[in-house]
Amino acid sequence: MMKTLILCFFVIPISILPIFSHSNAQDIRFWYLSETEQFAPDQFRTDLLRDGDSESMRVRDGEIIFGDGSAMVSGFHQASISDDRSFVGVLFVQGGYVAAEIYRTDGTLLHRIGQLAGYDPDDPSIRIYMLNNGSFVYRDNIASFTYFDERGEEVFQEFNSAGSPEGEAVSEFVSTPFGHRMVAVNPRVFTGGQVGSRIRDIRFGNESRTLAQLGDRSIRSVQMHPSGRIMLAHVLDESRDRHHALVVSVRGDLLADIDYEDNEIEEMVLSDCARFVTGRTSGRAMVHEVATGERLGSASFRERVQVASYMPDGMLAVLTGTLDSNRLGSIRMHIMDLRERRVVREETALTVHTSSEFPLRLQYEGGSTYRLQGANRELIIRHSL
Repeated sequence: MMKTLILCFFVIPISILPIFSHSNAQDIRFWYLSETEQFAPDQFRTDLLRDGDSESMRVRDGEIIFGDGSAMVSGFHQASISDDRSFVGVLFVQGGYVAAEIYRTDGTLLHRIGQLAGYDPDDPSIRIYMLNNGSFVYRDNIASFTYFDERGEEVFQEFNSAGSPEGEAVSEFVSTPFGHRMVAVNPRVFTGGQVGSRIRDIRFGNESRTLAQLGDRSIRSVQMHPSGRIMLAHVLDESRDRHHALVVSVRGDLLADIDYEDNEIEEMVLSDCARFVTGRTSGRAMVHEVATGERLGSASFRERVQVASYMPDGMLAVLTGTLDSNRLGSIRMHIMDLRERRVVREETALTVHTSSEFPLRLQYEGGSTYRLQGANRELIIRHSL
């Protein structure tokens, strides 16, 4: 396997050392996205807003309430919401079968499949994955994936078992937003007393193929770039207890193997342009270039890092804050120009609430403006660095 040369630099804690120059101009401004400004802690924006907040969802434990409350779904075994929040899929266990219902997030029921599959109470792997066009994938039996199109009709099935007699972890499914590129992931496979993992390309009507076969490494997560051309795998070297970022092409070529030299990495994010990888720990963020594997820069923080991403305007954006239950407060943005060694940072009194259904992330809106997605009240953040 190709190894990419990593050039290491010292981590500079910007909250302690004045290595970054601080702008004296207007730094950072915050405000709520107008459509979500009045949302309650359990109310989350959708991309189908037409009349104020009439089509927002309220997500609570064990129930989803659509719009003004005239439609709701509850008592489900598991739910999935598409990345653009246009569709919701829920699984029910009824007798000896698993049933599925697919909704638009305005509460319109699109499909109901009464006997999707037989139910085995000893199978912990039952899950549904919703895509942005209303199609979905159903997983059961540890490694079996069944794809249903936007009409709710079964198209194909893929069995992703590694076949190891020593066992394997539950397989995962990763896709581009509309499903034109799909992969199945074996996070941990036990063979000969060793731990390995693999990523396989799923192709409808064609034979699936292995894109990455990893020895002594388990896979924590895989992020597919929306183009489908490359993917980022967060892996753990089991023998050395060190985290790596692997960037793999559509053909399975290894483009980068970034060794973080520690075991504290919590998340890795591929940039919109697919040229940079941002890794974060609870108190640190660092950016590497995919083409060279070199570290562009890094920074440490006294506050808890919640989100970190290298943005299309060439800035490393890091949001820190305190998460108490599902309330995120003491929010502070740190905007860093890693090449020019400049930084601006500002705290806001605004607060948001989070949900396990929606990961927090920073979306680039253009110019010097970002949007914090994944919270009930989405924050607009503008900087002048």
